[in-house]
Amino acid sequence: MREMTDKQALEEAMRRWGGEGAIRARARPAGKSEREPGRLARYRCTVGNHGLGKRCSIQGQGDTWREAFVDARPVAGAG
Repeated sequence: MREMTDKQALEEAMRRWGGEGAIRARARPAGKSEREPGRLARYRCTVGNHGLGKRCSIQGQGDTWREAFVDARPVAGAG
């Protein structure tokens, strides 16, 4: 199965959470291997609602867009 593009990820976020759907992608560090990001490395892809800001009540993270959508769940203390 092919990985989602940024555009497809945004479309999926909007489908799931309406106009509040949002995505964020971190750039890959230069000179680092994609296979070994490090034990404390942050996930590259974040999905959720409300611009992923203070009002965000759903959030998911992963190394790919698909992983982030699978991880999406209510944010602790939101609402």
